[in-house]
Amino acid sequence: MVTDSDGWKTLVKDEKSQGIVLAVDFDTTGRPEARFADLVANLGPGFEVWESVPPAAGSDYERTGADYVEHWMRRLEAERPPVRALMGFCGGAIYAAALAKRVGELQGSQPPLVLFDPELSTAQTLFWQYHKVIGFLTDVLSADQITQAREMGQQAYDKITEAVPLKNELMRLMWEFGEPALIAAGLDQTRRAELFGVFDSFLCYLAAASEINPLQEWRSAVAYSSNSPLSGLNAMRTAGVDIVVAQEIPVSTDHGIMLADKDLAARVTDLLNA
Repeated sequence: MVTDSDGWKTLVKDEKSQGIVLAVDFDTTGRPEARFADLVANLGPGFEVWESVPPAAGSDYERTGADYVEHWMRRLEAERPPVRALMGFCGGAIYAAALAKRVGELQGSQPPLVLFDPELSTAQTLFWQYHKVIGFLTDVLSADQITQAREMGQQAYDKITEAVPLKNELMRLMWEFGEPALIAAGLDQTRRAELFGVFDSFLCYLAAASEINPLQEWRSAVAYSSNSPLSGLNAMRTAGVDIVVAQEIPVSTDHGIMLADKDLAARVTDLLNA
């Protein structure tokens, strides 16, 4: 059983593995995107893969980016497993970079960094996620309520430039609009708390990531880019942000399903075995 102090869950175990592959992502039940479990299912033999588990909600939930890194480093420092590579998906690529640096200091050499649609976390990232979640409520909110929620979110985004304060305001709006709607839809308090808890946890994860600068470590990374124009390096280039990686490899699949792509898994297998 995985506990909060572990910080990691084992996706696949292989005693013949020449080291651990660490995968950083925010995985939760019901997420629409493919996940590292899908990628791992299509990797070749000989890999042991651990996936990050975010800190549990609690009184100290308002964590910094450094707190998240320390949460994941505790087990690595205690057990000192040889880390073969670090992988990161989307915003997880930020934390993967920070962990690669720390693991490198721990074991004397920095492990290869493999990224999938890496993105910087900004206020815009948080607003986009809020916009998506409001869209999920179309079955329980009226068209006027959806419009109002999005307009108020836009006003918050226009006014608040820092990620953490914006996260707090967007979460307040989610409760304001979502709580009455979910009550009307018949969801009990436990289920409502679970849904809001997942979203709050995700926004905390993204807001804290905004405090970490991964650009130096990304310079040595291999980055796989989907064909989705609003994701990863594609999105950042459109926004005028030029990100330097050691190698960018295009993938002919959508962002949401790229980690389940068998051709991508075969290429990652070859990369990790190189």
